[in-house]
Amino acid sequence: MRKGTKHLRIASIIQIIIGIIGILITYYLIGEATIDIDAKKALGILILTYASYAFQIIAGLFGLILAKKNSLFTVLLGLLLFTSQLIQFIHTDNNILYIIINIVMLIFPYYYLHNAYLNFKKQ
Repeated sequence: MRKGTKHLRIASIIQIIIGIIGILITYYLIGEATIDIDAKKALGILILTYASYAFQIIAGLFGLILAKKNSLFTVLLGLLLFTSQLIQFIHTDNNILYIIINIVMLIFPYYYLHNAYLNFKKQ
């Protein structure tokens, strides 16, 4: 068995769970915000939010499917997951709670990326 196979499966399941929870939270919190923004901008943010969570679910599914294979695709998915979370971290306001949450949320894409790389690397 490859070095990262077991942990890639775990990381993939975590990504799927995070994506599903994110979609559910977004669905239930729609309309609860008191921010006064344009409807087009709000729709765009909503679409991007759903798309990012759907991408996490898709990356997790591909991680599960390709866990036993030498796959560069899972490494690229992990890199995209990590990069998108890093960009979100960089754009965090100066609220300490958001900074801590984003630091914790960086752990999961890194875990996926690291194990996808270990799985891709030849033994």
